[in-house]
Amino acid sequence: MLEAPKLEHVLAHRQRKDGAACCIVLAPPFSKIGKDEVIPRIGYLDNRSAHYIHFYCAGYGGYWHPSCIPDMQDIGKVKYENKTMIPWAFSQKLFGEFVSQLESATTWRYSGNTELILLDPQVDFSNALVLDLDAMIRDGGIQHSAKLFEAIIRYCREYGRNLSAYHFSDLQGTREAGKATLEALLTLLPKPVQGLWQRGHHYAIKDIAA
Repeated sequence: MLEAPKLEHVLAHRQRKDGAACCIVLAPPFSKIGKDEVIPRIGYLDNRSAHYIHFYCAGYGGYWHPSCIPDMQDIGKVKYENKTMIPWAFSQKLFGEFVSQLESATTWRYSGNTELILLDPQVDFSNALVLDLDAMIRDGGIQHSAKLFEAIIRYCREYGRNLSAYHFSDLQGTREAGKATLEALLTLLPKPVQGLWQRGHHYAIKDIAA
């Protein structure tokens, strides 16, 4: 789990070209899922995802000071794999700016819910898998966001740094590749869950490049 107070932090970090998949996490602490399910597990998810996928938490950052971020909200210290403890905080202002920046850079529009935007290592917005966690939980697709995070992590671990594995597009000419990728991801969820997913309502595989 990585801090992402602004979109440029995500894009700059991806210049490392380490082959890991990219997932933008929109889970503010004023959302139930963000507060109850994501924030308490940031350290665990960071260790679990290792080098296979990077979760970028929009509006969150480390080592902030009120003089620089007046509306910062402390969320506690996060312990990383190298034992480093970093005090994390959240800013509603920066979160709002992140959403605006992402909307300006793409055709994606924020639903107001907790969302995950799963991208390939190159952060190709034309191959985006957008997941609406609130809709999934509300409709019984999943009981807890942990199941989805674990499925994504297992999927990325299984395929490692095979770039073609992260191709989510279902546009003309690549529809079957996108379908196969999504089905491979869904098989990692409990079987009763898989049949409840509805395209366009719970998830969307689409080109959100501007």
